[in-house]
Amino acid sequence: MKKYIPILTAVSLIWMSCADIHDQEKDEISQLMKLLENDVILNTDILNTEGAMDEEYSDGLDIDGGMKTMADTLWPHSGYRLRFGRHITDRERTFTFDVQDDTAYAEMHRSMSGNFYVIAFDSNHTMVDSFVKAFSEEFERRIRFVRTDSSSNRPWRIEGITIGYGGAGNKVRITGLSFYTLNGTDALFNYTADNASEVFIPRNDLPAFNPGDTLRIELTVENDDPVFDMGNIDSGERVAMHYGRGRGERARRRLNDAGVFGDVNADDNVFTKLWRAHTIRPNHQRRVFNMHYDLIDNATLFISDGGYNTAVWSLPYRIIRP
Repeated sequence: MKKYIPILTAVSLIWMSCADIHDQEKDEISQLMKLLENDVILNTDILNTEGAMDEEYSDGLDIDGGMKTMADTLWPHSGYRLRFGRHITDRERTFTFDVQDDTAYAEMHRSMSGNFYVIAFDSNHTMVDSFVKAFSEEFERRIRFVRTDSSSNRPWRIEGITIGYGGAGNKVRITGLSFYTLNGTDALFNYTADNASEVFIPRNDLPAFNPGDTLRIELTVENDDPVFDMGNIDSGERVAMHYGRGRGERARRRLNDAGVFGDVNADDNVFTKLWRAHTIRPNHQRRVFNMHYDLIDNATLFISDGGYNTAVWSLPYRIIRP
Protein backbone atom coordinates (compact mmCIF):
# COMPACT_ATOMS: atom_id res chain seq x y z
CA MET A 1 0.00 0.00 0.00
CA LYS A 2 2.83 2.43 0.76
CA LYS A 3 3.97 2.57 -2.85
CA TYR A 4 0.64 4.14 -3.82
CA ILE A 5 0.86 7.01 -1.36
CA PRO A 6 3.08 9.29 -3.51
CA ILE A 7 0.74 8.74 -6.46
CA LEU A 8 -2.34 9.59 -4.42
CA THR A 9 -0.57 12.63 -2.98
CA ALA A 10 0.36 13.83 -6.46
CA VAL A 11 -3.21 13.37 -7.68
CA SER A 12 -4.47 15.29 -4.66
CA LEU A 13 -2.04 18.14 -5.33
CA ILE A 14 -3.12 18.34 -8.98
CA TRP A 15 -6.79 18.40 -7.96
CA MET A 16 -6.13 21.11 -5.38
CA SER A 17 -4.21 23.15 -7.95
CA CYS A 18 -7.07 22.91 -10.45
CA ALA A 19 -9.54 23.91 -7.75
CA ASP A 20 -7.41 26.94 -6.84
CA ILE A 21 -7.25 28.06 -10.48
CA HIS A 22 -11.00 27.62 -10.84
CA ASP A 23 -11.67 29.62 -7.66
CA GLN A 24 -9.31 32.37 -8.82
CA GLU A 25 -11.09 32.60 -12.19
CA LYS A 26 -14.48 32.78 -10.47
CA ASP A 27 -13.19 35.55 -8.22
CA GLU A 28 -11.83 37.53 -11.17
CA ILE A 29 -15.09 37.21 -13.08
CA SER A 30 -16.91 38.38 -9.97
CA GLN A 31 -14.64 41.45 -9.88
CA LEU A 32 -15.33 42.14 -13.56
CA MET A 33 -19.08 41.81 -13.03
CA LYS A 34 -18.99 44.40 -10.26
CA LEU A 35 -17.42 46.86 -12.69
CA LEU A 36 -20.06 46.16 -15.32
CA GLU A 37 -23.13 46.31 -13.13
CA ASN A 38 -23.20 50.03 -12.40
CA ASP A 39 -20.96 51.66 -14.99
CA VAL A 40 -22.76 54.53 -16.75
CA ILE A 41 -20.96 53.89 -20.04
CA LEU A 42 -23.03 50.71 -20.45
CA ASN A 43 -26.35 52.28 -19.51
CA THR A 44 -29.30 52.26 -21.94
CA ASP A 45 -31.93 53.66 -19.55
CA ILE A 46 -32.45 56.82 -21.59
CA LEU A 47 -34.02 54.75 -24.39
CA ASN A 48 -36.88 54.08 -21.97
CA THR A 49 -39.17 57.11 -22.28
CA GLU A 50 -41.77 55.19 -20.24
CA GLY A 51 -44.38 55.80 -22.89
CA ALA A 52 -45.06 58.45 -25.53
CA MET A 53 -43.05 61.68 -25.32
CA ASP A 54 -42.74 64.74 -27.55
CA GLU A 55 -40.37 64.03 -30.39
CA GLU A 56 -38.01 66.56 -28.81
CA TYR A 57 -38.01 66.85 -25.03
CA SER A 58 -35.68 67.63 -22.13
CA ASP A 59 -35.86 66.15 -18.65
CA GLY A 60 -33.36 67.59 -16.19
CA LEU A 61 -30.79 68.62 -18.82
CA ASP A 62 -30.30 72.18 -19.99
CA ILE A 63 -31.85 72.60 -23.42
CA ASP A 64 -29.33 72.87 -26.21
CA GLY A 65 -30.55 76.19 -27.56
CA GLY A 66 -30.94 74.76 -31.05
CA MET A 67 -33.91 74.81 -33.39
CA LYS A 68 -36.72 72.62 -32.12
CA THR A 69 -38.99 70.71 -34.46
CA MET A 70 -42.44 72.22 -34.09
CA ALA A 71 -44.38 70.15 -36.65
CA ASP A 72 -44.06 66.44 -35.96
CA THR A 73 -46.32 65.45 -38.81
CA LEU A 74 -48.25 62.28 -39.39
CA TRP A 75 -48.39 63.29 -43.06
CA PRO A 76 -47.03 66.43 -44.79
CA HIS A 77 -49.02 69.58 -44.07
CA SER A 78 -51.67 67.67 -42.12
CA GLY A 79 -51.07 69.68 -38.98
CA TYR A 80 -50.69 66.60 -36.78
CA ARG A 81 -47.99 66.25 -34.16
CA LEU A 82 -46.65 63.01 -32.81
CA ARG A 83 -45.66 61.80 -29.39
CA PHE A 84 -43.97 58.41 -29.27
CA GLY A 85 -41.61 56.26 -27.27
CA ARG A 86 -40.79 52.96 -25.63
CA HIS A 87 -42.02 51.66 -22.31
CA ILE A 88 -39.59 48.90 -21.38
CA THR A 89 -41.17 46.25 -19.18
CA ASP A 90 -38.56 43.51 -19.35
CA ARG A 91 -34.78 43.54 -19.79
CA GLU A 92 -31.94 41.08 -19.48
CA ARG A 93 -28.13 41.15 -19.74
CA THR A 94 -25.77 38.25 -20.22
CA PHE A 95 -21.96 38.27 -20.35
CA THR A 96 -19.30 35.96 -21.74
CA PHE A 97 -15.76 36.44 -20.37
CA ASP A 98 -12.28 35.75 -21.69
CA VAL A 99 -9.76 36.34 -18.88
CA GLN A 100 -6.09 36.50 -19.88
CA ASP A 101 -2.96 37.43 -17.91
CA ASP A 102 -3.24 41.22 -17.87
CA THR A 103 -6.25 41.74 -20.13
CA ALA A 104 -9.81 40.49 -20.04
CA TYR A 105 -12.72 40.80 -22.45
CA ALA A 106 -16.46 40.63 -21.99
CA GLU A 107 -19.08 40.21 -24.67
CA MET A 108 -22.35 41.74 -23.51
CA HIS A 109 -25.71 40.71 -24.91
CA ARG A 110 -28.67 42.82 -23.85
CA SER A 111 -32.35 42.30 -24.63
CA MET A 112 -35.29 44.52 -23.82
CA SER A 113 -38.99 44.34 -24.59
CA GLY A 114 -42.17 46.20 -23.84
CA ASN A 115 -44.61 48.46 -25.65
CA PHE A 116 -44.06 51.17 -28.25
CA TYR A 117 -46.57 54.04 -28.09
CA VAL A 118 -47.55 56.50 -30.82
CA ILE A 119 -50.10 59.29 -30.27
CA ALA A 120 -51.17 61.93 -32.84
CA PHE A 121 -52.53 65.36 -31.84
CA ASP A 122 -54.11 68.02 -34.03
CA SER A 123 -53.35 71.74 -33.90
CA ASN A 124 -55.83 72.13 -31.02
CA HIS A 125 -53.86 69.57 -28.98
CA THR A 126 -56.71 67.07 -29.30
CA MET A 127 -55.72 63.42 -29.62
CA VAL A 128 -56.93 62.14 -32.97
CA ASP A 129 -55.22 58.76 -33.25
CA SER A 130 -53.02 56.38 -31.28
CA PHE A 131 -51.73 52.84 -31.22
CA VAL A 132 -49.54 50.57 -29.14
CA LYS A 133 -47.38 47.75 -30.47
CA ALA A 134 -45.25 45.23 -28.64
CA PHE A 135 -41.52 45.40 -29.33
CA SER A 136 -38.39 43.39 -28.61
CA GLU A 137 -34.84 44.58 -29.28
CA GLU A 138 -31.39 43.07 -28.82
CA PHE A 139 -28.01 44.76 -28.45
CA GLU A 140 -24.35 43.75 -28.45
CA ARG A 141 -21.19 45.36 -27.11
CA ARG A 142 -17.65 44.29 -26.20
CA ILE A 143 -15.71 45.56 -23.18
CA ARG A 144 -11.97 45.41 -22.56
CA PHE A 145 -10.41 45.36 -19.07
CA VAL A 146 -6.82 45.76 -17.96
CA ARG A 147 -5.32 44.59 -14.69
CA THR A 148 -4.39 47.31 -12.20
CA ASP A 149 -1.86 47.40 -9.37
CA SER A 150 -2.24 44.15 -7.44
CA SER A 151 -2.47 46.11 -4.19
CA SER A 152 -5.59 47.94 -5.39
CA ASN A 153 -9.03 47.14 -4.03
CA ARG A 154 -10.09 47.00 -7.68
CA PRO A 155 -7.70 44.64 -9.46
CA TRP A 156 -9.31 45.41 -12.85
CA ARG A 157 -10.60 48.51 -14.63
CA ILE A 158 -12.60 49.05 -17.81
CA GLU A 159 -10.10 50.34 -20.36
CA GLY A 160 -12.15 50.40 -23.57
CA ILE A 161 -15.48 49.59 -25.18
CA THR A 162 -16.88 49.16 -28.67
CA ILE A 163 -19.88 50.95 -30.11
CA GLY A 164 -23.05 49.38 -28.74
CA TYR A 165 -25.27 48.31 -31.59
CA GLY A 166 -28.57 46.51 -32.11
CA GLY A 167 -32.28 47.05 -32.60
CA ALA A 168 -35.05 44.97 -34.12
CA GLY A 169 -35.66 43.45 -37.54
CA ASN A 170 -33.24 43.53 -40.47
CA LYS A 171 -34.79 46.28 -42.58
CA VAL A 172 -32.88 49.35 -41.39
CA ARG A 173 -29.20 49.83 -40.52
CA ILE A 174 -26.87 52.54 -39.26
CA THR A 175 -23.67 52.58 -41.30
CA GLY A 176 -21.74 55.58 -39.96
CA LEU A 177 -21.57 58.29 -37.30
CA SER A 178 -19.42 61.43 -37.54
CA PHE A 179 -18.90 64.55 -35.43
CA TYR A 180 -17.71 67.87 -36.88
CA THR A 181 -17.32 71.42 -35.70
CA LEU A 182 -20.14 73.65 -36.94
CA ASN A 183 -18.54 74.38 -40.32
CA GLY A 184 -15.76 71.80 -40.28
CA THR A 185 -14.95 69.36 -43.06
CA ASP A 186 -12.63 67.03 -41.14
CA ALA A 187 -14.37 64.75 -38.67
CA LEU A 188 -13.48 65.13 -35.00
CA PHE A 189 -14.68 61.56 -34.42
CA ASN A 190 -15.80 59.00 -36.97
CA TYR A 191 -17.25 55.49 -36.55
CA THR A 192 -18.36 53.04 -39.23
CA ALA A 193 -20.37 49.83 -39.23
CA ASP A 194 -17.45 47.97 -40.83
CA ASN A 195 -15.57 47.84 -37.54
CA ALA A 196 -18.14 48.87 -34.94
CA SER A 197 -17.90 45.52 -33.17
CA GLU A 198 -14.11 45.26 -33.37
CA VAL A 199 -12.58 48.67 -32.62
CA PHE A 200 -12.27 49.48 -28.93
CA ILE A 201 -12.66 53.12 -27.96
CA PRO A 202 -10.28 53.78 -25.03
CA ARG A 203 -12.10 55.09 -22.00
CA ASN A 204 -9.62 57.95 -21.79
CA ASP A 205 -10.35 58.86 -25.41
CA LEU A 206 -14.15 59.07 -25.42
CA PRO A 207 -15.60 61.98 -27.41
CA ALA A 208 -15.26 65.01 -25.14
CA PHE A 209 -16.98 68.39 -25.40
CA ASN A 210 -17.08 71.61 -23.44
CA PRO A 211 -20.46 73.03 -22.39
CA GLY A 212 -21.72 75.21 -25.22
CA ASP A 213 -19.67 73.58 -27.99
CA THR A 214 -21.70 73.53 -31.20
CA LEU A 215 -21.31 70.37 -33.24
CA ARG A 216 -22.63 69.02 -36.51
CA ILE A 217 -23.52 65.37 -36.07
CA GLU A 218 -24.13 63.18 -39.12
CA LEU A 219 -25.65 59.70 -39.06
CA THR A 220 -25.70 57.61 -42.24
CA VAL A 221 -28.44 54.99 -42.58
CA GLU A 222 -29.81 52.35 -44.95
CA ASN A 223 -33.40 51.20 -45.44
CA ASP A 224 -34.23 48.20 -47.62
CA ASP A 225 -37.89 49.16 -48.05
CA PRO A 226 -38.67 52.80 -47.20
CA VAL A 227 -42.35 53.57 -46.63
CA PHE A 228 -43.81 57.06 -46.96
CA ASP A 229 -40.64 58.43 -48.53
CA MET A 230 -41.63 62.08 -48.73
CA GLY A 231 -38.62 63.26 -50.66
CA ASN A 232 -37.20 66.47 -49.29
CA ILE A 233 -39.49 66.33 -46.24
CA ASP A 234 -38.79 62.80 -45.00
CA SER A 235 -36.63 60.07 -46.53
CA GLY A 236 -38.61 57.18 -45.06
CA GLU A 237 -37.16 57.08 -41.54
CA ARG A 238 -37.02 59.02 -38.31
CA VAL A 239 -33.72 59.42 -36.51
CA ALA A 240 -33.39 60.67 -32.94
CA MET A 241 -30.49 61.27 -30.61
CA HIS A 242 -31.22 60.28 -27.00
CA TYR A 243 -28.63 61.60 -24.57
CA GLY A 244 -28.07 61.93 -20.84
CA ARG A 245 -27.61 59.54 -17.92
CA GLY A 246 -31.10 58.30 -17.10
CA ARG A 247 -34.45 59.35 -15.74
CA GLY A 248 -34.35 62.96 -14.56
CA GLU A 249 -31.27 63.73 -16.65
CA ARG A 250 -31.98 63.07 -20.32
CA ALA A 251 -33.21 64.57 -23.59
CA ARG A 252 -34.13 63.60 -27.13
CA ARG A 253 -33.42 65.57 -30.31
CA ARG A 254 -34.38 64.82 -33.89
CA LEU A 255 -31.88 64.56 -36.75
CA ASN A 256 -33.13 65.63 -40.17
CA ASP A 257 -32.54 64.64 -43.79
CA ALA A 258 -34.47 67.57 -45.27
CA GLY A 259 -31.53 69.72 -46.39
CA VAL A 260 -32.06 72.24 -43.57
CA PHE A 261 -30.46 73.08 -40.21
CA GLY A 262 -27.00 71.94 -41.30
CA ASP A 263 -28.07 69.00 -43.45
CA VAL A 264 -26.28 69.39 -46.79
CA ASN A 265 -28.39 67.23 -49.15
CA ALA A 266 -32.04 66.34 -48.72
CA ASP A 267 -33.18 62.72 -48.94
CA ASP A 268 -29.68 61.19 -49.16
CA ASN A 269 -29.99 59.10 -45.95
CA VAL A 270 -27.44 61.25 -44.14
CA PHE A 271 -29.27 62.67 -41.11
CA THR A 272 -27.86 65.77 -39.44
CA LYS A 273 -28.18 67.55 -36.11
CA LEU A 274 -26.66 70.86 -35.06
CA TRP A 275 -26.20 70.16 -31.37
CA ARG A 276 -25.06 72.47 -28.63
CA ALA A 277 -23.37 70.51 -25.84
CA HIS A 278 -25.21 70.85 -22.54
CA THR A 279 -23.70 71.94 -19.28
CA ILE A 280 -23.06 69.79 -16.21
CA ARG A 281 -24.03 70.24 -12.61
CA PRO A 282 -21.95 72.73 -10.59
CA ASN A 283 -20.38 70.07 -8.38
CA HIS A 284 -18.78 68.31 -11.38
CA GLN A 285 -15.70 69.26 -13.37
CA ARG A 286 -16.26 66.47 -15.87
CA ARG A 287 -18.93 63.84 -16.29
CA VAL A 288 -19.74 60.88 -18.53
CA PHE A 289 -23.05 60.66 -20.41
CA ASN A 290 -24.49 58.44 -23.14
CA MET A 291 -25.74 59.06 -26.67
CA HIS A 292 -28.10 56.59 -28.30
CA TYR A 293 -28.87 57.09 -31.99
CA ASP A 294 -32.28 55.62 -32.72
CA LEU A 295 -33.33 54.86 -36.31
CA ILE A 296 -37.04 53.99 -36.78
CA ASP A 297 -38.61 53.32 -40.16
CA ASN A 298 -41.87 55.06 -41.05
CA ALA A 299 -43.85 51.82 -41.22
CA THR A 300 -43.00 51.24 -37.56
CA LEU A 301 -43.95 54.77 -36.62
CA PHE A 302 -47.04 55.43 -38.74
CA ILE A 303 -48.70 52.03 -39.30
CA SER A 304 -50.14 50.11 -36.37
CA ASP A 305 -49.53 46.75 -38.06
CA GLY A 306 -46.43 47.90 -39.94
CA GLY A 307 -44.01 45.81 -37.92
CA TYR A 308 -41.23 47.05 -35.66
CA ASN A 309 -37.90 47.81 -37.34
CA THR A 310 -35.21 49.84 -35.60
CA ALA A 311 -31.45 50.25 -35.40
CA VAL A 312 -29.63 51.76 -32.43
CA TRP A 313 -26.02 52.78 -31.82
CA SER A 314 -24.76 53.67 -28.34
CA LEU A 315 -21.74 55.84 -27.59
CA PRO A 316 -20.64 57.39 -24.27
CA TYR A 317 -19.21 60.90 -24.21
CA ARG A 318 -17.80 63.34 -21.69
CA ILE A 319 -18.68 66.93 -20.86
CA ILE A 320 -15.68 68.76 -19.41
CA ARG A 321 -15.62 72.24 -17.97
CA PRO A 322 -12.82 74.28 -19.64
